[in-house]
Amino acid sequence: MLIGWLSFILLVCVSLFMLQKLTISGAVAAFVVGTVTVIGVGPAGLLLFAVFFGSSIILGKLKGAHVDHEVVQKHGKRDAFQVIANGGYAAICSLCLVIFPSLATLFIAGFVGCLATAMADTWASEIGKLSQDKPFDLFSGKKVEKGVSGGITSLGMAAAFAGSFLLAGTAIVIWWNETSVSYLWLFFFTLIGFLGNVLDSVLGSTVQGLYRCPSCGLETEKTYHCEKTVRIKGLSVVTNDVVNLCCTGAGALMGVIGAVIFF
Repeated sequence: MLIGWLSFILLVCVSLFMLQKLTISGAVAAFVVGTVTVIGVGPAGLLLFAVFFGSSIILGKLKGAHVDHEVVQKHGKRDAFQVIANGGYAAICSLCLVIFPSLATLFIAGFVGCLATAMADTWASEIGKLSQDKPFDLFSGKKVEKGVSGGITSLGMAAAFAGSFLLAGTAIVIWWNETSVSYLWLFFFTLIGFLGNVLDSVLGSTVQGLYRCPSCGLETEKTYHCEKTVRIKGLSVVTNDVVNLCCTGAGALMGVIGAVIFF
């Protein structure tokens, strides 16, 4: 059975590479994450990854989804760092479940918390680009370019809630649909995902590196645009991938701690 699932994961990763959704490093990382997931959490964990990554691909095809290519550091095919930033902590939770099977509820909660955060952030980013209103910085209130980390719109925040709710609802159907507190789990994971997205905006607005192109004046996450850009805010070592890694880690941690306290 395990060999069959590993073959399936390999086939999916190769297909996504051929469809130019993943780089070679991204496909390798996805295979490792998928393998650890199916060994620990089981095939149900792959369903959550499918909901997250599948919706990301669909949203990426929406009209206006590519308006920020001049701003964001990376776009298009996902590399290994992007895969790990979004699903690495879920894989760690799955591995912990193998080592500590008696704490399954805690690590499944961490697994779901990680992906709920990743889903909320992705939906906020992709759907938020479609807003008619220009994003504004979470702290300064200044209008920023679409795609600049830390910039938020009302549409993006609503999308974050919706994405987190969908991921949480899928998890409830899989693991907690017959429990008397299933609605509490639903609220719990939806809130975690939404808060994780808010944290993403906070870090994006404060510590993530932002640059300005001397030639055209564009504010961007890229270190080179028309020419070498100049850092105007944040730390050069804090990229969008680093921010995502911190936020999904926070989502996983909130899932584990919340499960200990409330369930």
